[in-house]
Amino acid sequence: MTSESKLAPPVVAVLVTDGLGAWFEEALDAVREQDYGNLRVVVVDRGQHRVGEQVLSKIPEAVVREAASSKGFGEAANTVQSVVEGAAFYLFLREDAVLAPDAVTRLVDEALESNAGILGPKVLDWNDPTRLVSMGCLVDAFGVETPFVESGELDQQQHDRVREAFTVTGEAVLVRCDLFRTIGGFDPRITSGEQYLDLCWRAQIAGGRVLVVPNATVRAQSAMVETPPENLRRSQMRHRHHVMAKCYGWMHLVPIMVAAIVLSLLEVAYSLVTLRFSHARDVLAAWGWNLLHVRNVLSSRRQVAQIRETRDRVLRQRQAPGSTRLRGFLQGRIGGDIALQSISGRAGRRVSESFSAGPRRVALLAWTVIAVVLVFGSRHLLTQGVPVYGQFSTFPDTSSLLSGYWSGWREVGVGAAGIGPAALGLLGGLSWLSAGSMGLVREILILSPLLIGLVGMWRLLKPVDALWGRIIGTSLYAALPISYNALANGRWGTLLLFATAPFVICRVIKAFGVSPYDLAGTGMAHQMVSLGFLLGVVAAFEPLILVLALLASLAFVVTSIGAISPGAIARGFLIAFVALGVASLMHLPWVAVLGDSETVMRYLLVRSPSENSAELADLLRFSPGAYGNGWVTWCPMFVAVLPLLLGRGDRLRLAVMAGVVAFSGYGLSWASHRGWLTDLLGREVLVGEGSIVLAAVGVCWCAAVGPSSIKVDGDFSPAIVRRIAVSVGAASLIISSGVFLVESADGRWGAPTNDLRVSLSLLDDRDIGPSYRVLWLGDQDVLPLKGWAVGNEGLHVGTSVRGHPDIRHQWVGALTDGQSELLNAVEIGLSGNTTRMGRLLAPFGIRYVAVVERSTPSFSSGFDRPIGPRTRQALGSQLDLRPLATDPSVTVLVNESWMSSRAQFGSPVRLVGLDEPGELVVTDLTSGIPVLTDRRSSREQRGFVGAGEVLVAESFDPNWRLLVGGEVMFPEPSFGWAMRFESPIAGRAALWHIRPDSVADRAVVQAVLWAVVARLAVSERRKRRGVEVSV
Repeated sequence: MTSESKLAPPVVAVLVTDGLGAWFEEALDAVREQDYGNLRVVVVDRGQHRVGEQVLSKIPEAVVREAASSKGFGEAANTVQSVVEGAAFYLFLREDAVLAPDAVTRLVDEALESNAGILGPKVLDWNDPTRLVSMGCLVDAFGVETPFVESGELDQQQHDRVREAFTVTGEAVLVRCDLFRTIGGFDPRITSGEQYLDLCWRAQIAGGRVLVVPNATVRAQSAMVETPPENLRRSQMRHRHHVMAKCYGWMHLVPIMVAAIVLSLLEVAYSLVTLRFSHARDVLAAWGWNLLHVRNVLSSRRQVAQIRETRDRVLRQRQAPGSTRLRGFLQGRIGGDIALQSISGRAGRRVSESFSAGPRRVALLAWTVIAVVLVFGSRHLLTQGVPVYGQFSTFPDTSSLLSGYWSGWREVGVGAAGIGPAALGLLGGLSWLSAGSMGLVREILILSPLLIGLVGMWRLLKPVDALWGRIIGTSLYAALPISYNALANGRWGTLLLFATAPFVICRVIKAFGVSPYDLAGTGMAHQMVSLGFLLGVVAAFEPLILVLALLASLAFVVTSIGAISPGAIARGFLIAFVALGVASLMHLPWVAVLGDSETVMRYLLVRSPSENSAELADLLRFSPGAYGNGWVTWCPMFVAVLPLLLGRGDRLRLAVMAGVVAFSGYGLSWASHRGWLTDLLGREVLVGEGSIVLAAVGVCWCAAVGPSSIKVDGDFSPAIVRRIAVSVGAASLIISSGVFLVESADGRWGAPTNDLRVSLSLLDDRDIGPSYRVLWLGDQDVLPLKGWAVGNEGLHVGTSVRGHPDIRHQWVGALTDGQSELLNAVEIGLSGNTTRMGRLLAPFGIRYVAVVERSTPSFSSGFDRPIGPRTRQALGSQLDLRPLATDPSVTVLVNESWMSSRAQFGSPVRLVGLDEPGELVVTDLTSGIPVLTDRRSSREQRGFVGAGEVLVAESFDPNWRLLVGGEVMFPEPSFGWAMRFESPIAGRAALWHIRPDSVADRAVVQAVLWAVVARLAVSERRKRRGVEVSV
């Protein structure tokens, strides 16, 4: 043994074999030819054919052990612990795995360098080594694996970087011996391929890392399973449930198990419908097996609890969101070969009875047609997903959303202290209820408003005394371009208004009690609380709903004069006013974070990304954009005019009331687009895009009165007027419906097919490396986050940490001192007064500048918002901003003067006085050494620091702490806005943020307030229903 081999950590290769494979000898040859100097070999023989002589003839120093009674690979592999002692690593090998000569060396080198616990190589095809088989897997919350590479993919070194995986496949796996002993080795009850899922999961719970090392390669068969094919599915299901049951803590286990049971029931139901009885049996048998082994599960949970070092919320961040199997099923990858059988019998007869003659059949047929068109028009969005553009940001994991709400610190701008918006708390709650299926939740929240708005319009039109009126009003609402333009342009706020405005208008009009919308027997308290709760929930995402509700109330006050008593008018306005107060009270903690009234008013009244001076004709046609032809989008107006021409009495009063609502929405939108509101109020007002939704509700509401006006009041009008009006109205309705059908043909409603994430993938490095920020610059229409206005060319600027922003960046909050300094630095750079803009941005940790000029990539449908020539010239003249080759829709500049947002300086650098731009321009900060590179969350980072100043590029907050060598340091101001810590020694350190008690108190108070309001709204509703039943 050479001196070099003595220094190498001892590795024991454990090869488990049945002795029947033709590839066994080649696998032994590969082990013998390893260039690693300190390698011992243990062969565990599970078969009936003894392989001892065969092994010793190849590797004389090998140890052979028989384990014929073992039930699976894991139980056999565990015997190595009693065979050898003193090993540093175990290398578990499958008998079909042929290692490259340097595979063990490369795996051990990476293990020593990264301190990983489990490492797997790049697995190549046995017959064609240019094809990939596996490079580790990601798993979802239910233990279903998703490979990082597609089996059979051509190996062009496109994946050759060390990456973290949740689990590795079992061809060749290097495991640290002390970790293997700590977690108890393989679970002998798991005999399928899930044995490595279980091992890797428990290793990560114990604090270990799982890595894939692509420069270590192994050839293997592309499909090797120990279980017979007919039992493989059942084994996989039962063992996944078993792994989940023992590895999750109770807080995560309960919702995930409930979700798993629901998905299993759906899978059983689908299997029975499609006559796949064996599949349904296997799903149920998997749960039955785990019930029979519940004592083993509880025992395993106690063992896992003893070794737990990593929380479930951290592990959930490493898992894939949602359900992989459900996503695959919805996209046609599961069960696509099974045709649904025709359903007959009693269920079929019930469906037929629902379509029996009468109004119910007409309504069902109308809704069926609308639903089919909506689904058909959204088919590609449903199967391929909604790209990330505009306000349609990605949703992070549950803990990140909840942390953004109540942790007291948010990574927006250069950091913001205080409680977050209630919307993040609501989304976090939805994420928890969906077991982390945030991809599915995102799709539902984006696409469901298309249908919810129609349901709301149907409810609003319920008192209309003609069924065809409800059908016409709802169909017209479905045909308007508002929702589809919002979907195409990424306007989530407008979609939410489209979905909820009819419900709000219905509540407000019922508060006034105007016939036929009176609520006899309903108390004021119930109406106040229920309307306030509805407004509060919607305002969490789109506060413009408060303005629209107030405007609708004023419209009803005007139109109710003479129709109801002054007391009823006062009562209705009081209900609406108190409801607005309740909704505002529900968001009081966030309002307090926004600070002064100017910021609050801006948050309320600047809701559109940007507004040009739109023509009145465009507004009257609901700004159709690419939806339909110009002249056909006038048709909804012609339908709405019909009851105003023919109506009399109550029909005319209702049509006028709806018309005033529409006029109010049009007027607000027109005044906003023309800039009159900005001039009147002396502050920026951009509400035109959202307020047009109020006009849409009014127009469709007015149109719904048409059929009853024709039936009851038509004889009072001249025949020629009646015929022309009816003909024009019917033709307009048909044309509008035709446009609706035509626009559904593309299956996306004009939404883009791609987003900018692929083009900007080089910006995203969330897992490893130093901390940095990305500065986003462009028109607010195309930015992927909410930004602050900068310069005089209509540009906005925002920042994200380590890559592309997510939904948390849609709420920016108040302007902090640090953010003001950043805006000042950007304005100086864009003014052309410096050629060292990178140095101005360096103290903020900005590594990349992304200048976005289009909503989507150049090869996808979208809209352009180019920057001005002055800005382009200023950026092009910067000496320390180097452009990268990217898609033409976005320009990425690398800041060559960049300093990590967590840095120290090896050589003395004068930091005093660097809060002035003039000093920053002449100061080079590139010598800053990144520290604290182990990012645990937005509020916790760890790593090595040296003695001296540690600069943290976050807005100064006294609740940050730095722990080094058992000593806690407090922050001091730096750069006039950031923080620095004085580390007395070098060593391992932890930087974390302490949530102030005031934030926790506000979060608890807000949660209790929301619960009380919701409880009152529900209890009053139940009480009213009980009274109605008793009567």
